Amino acid sequence: MAMEDYGTYKAGILLWKIVPPFLLLFGMTGNVLTFLTLTRKQLRHEAMSVFLAALSVSDFIALLTGLLRQWIKYTFDVDIRVDLTVSGCRFHWFIVYVSTQFSSWMLICVTIERGISTWMPHKRHLRYDVKGAGIAVAVTLGALICLDGHYLFGYSNVERLNENTTYIEKCVPSTKAYDNFVIYTWTWIDLCVFYLIPMIVLLIGNSLIIFKVLQSYRRSHAAIVPVTGTNTNGNRMSSLTKSLLLVSILFIVCITPVVVYPIGQPYWQPGASDSKLAMMFFFEALANLFMYVNHSVNFVLYFLSGSRFRNEVKKLLCYRRVAPGTEITTVSRSGI
Repeated sequence: MAMEDYGTYKAGILLWKIVPPFLLLFGMTGNVLTFLTLTRKQLRHEAMSVFLAALSVSDFIALLTGLLRQWIKYTFDVDIRVDLTVSGCRFHWFIVYVSTQFSSWMLICVTIERGISTWMPHKRHLRYDVKGAGIAVAVTLGALICLDGHYLFGYSNVERLNENTTYIEKCVPSTKAYDNFVIYTWTWIDLCVFYLIPMIVLLIGNSLIIFKVLQSYRRSHAAIVPVTGTNTNGNRMSSLTKSLLLVSILFIVCITPVVVYPIGQPYWQPGASDSKLAMMFFFEALANLFMYVNHSVNFVLYFLSGSRFRNEVKKLLCYRRVAPGTEITTVSRSGI
C-alpha cells in the first residue's frame, strides 16, 4: 500500500480539514477582541497592555499566515506558499517564523514585568512604562527580523533533473548548503529562540512569582484581621497562582511536539516504510495543530483571569457602563 492508503495518513488529512476552521474562527476573533480591549483608553496606558496587545497581533498573524495556509492546502489542494511568486514564498516563510517566535518573546516580556511588579512593587523605576514597553517590543521585533532574515533570500524555484527530464521545484532551499543549514542547524536555533529560552524564563519567572504570591498569601492569613473582613487579596492571589500554573503547562504541552518533531524528522524519515511515513504525517499534523491551539486561547485566559479585562470586554461589546474592577491580572499562553 502507498502511504496515502493508510488510515493514519487519512486521519491526518481529516485533522487538517476539520480542526482549522474552528481554531481560525475562535482564535482570530479572540485576538481581535483582545487587541481592541487592551487598546481602549482605560488600559492602553499600561505596559502590560502593550505587551499583550502585541502578542494578540502576532498570534493573529500566525493563524492567518500559517494555519489558514494549511487548511487551504489540504481542503482545496492549493498551496498558497508554493503558488506565490518567489518573493511571496520567501516572505511567507519569513512572516510565519517571525510571528510565532515574537509571540514567545512577548511572553518573556510579560513574565519579566509581572516578576518585577510582584517582587519589587515599590521600585517603579525598574518596571516598564508604556514607552519602555514599546521600545522592548520594537527591539524584540527587530532582532527577530534580523534572525529570520535568511528566509528572504534562501528559498527559490530550483530546476531539478529526474530521469533525463527537467522540472521546476517551487519554494525550496536554493542551494544544498542552505538546505543542510535549514535541516540540521536552523531547527536547533529555532528550538532555542521559539521554545527553550522562553520556556526556561517562563518556568523560572513563574516559579518565583508563585513563590512570592504564596508567601504573601500565608502572611495575610497569619495576620490578625477582623472577623467580618474578607481576604480579597488572598483570593486574587490564589486565582493568579492557578492561572500561572495553567498557562505554563499549556505552553509546554502545546509547543513541545512542534519543536521536537522537526529535529527528529531527518533521522526518522530516511528509509522509513510507507506505514511509518503515514504515522509520521499524522503526528506532524497533530503537533502543528497543538501549536495553533496555543495561538488561539489567549482571549479565554485573559477573560477568566482578569476582572478588569472582563469589564472592558463587556463595555466594548455591550456599550454600557460596567463597574470598575481591580488591577488587571492577565495571563497569556505560557504563564505570567
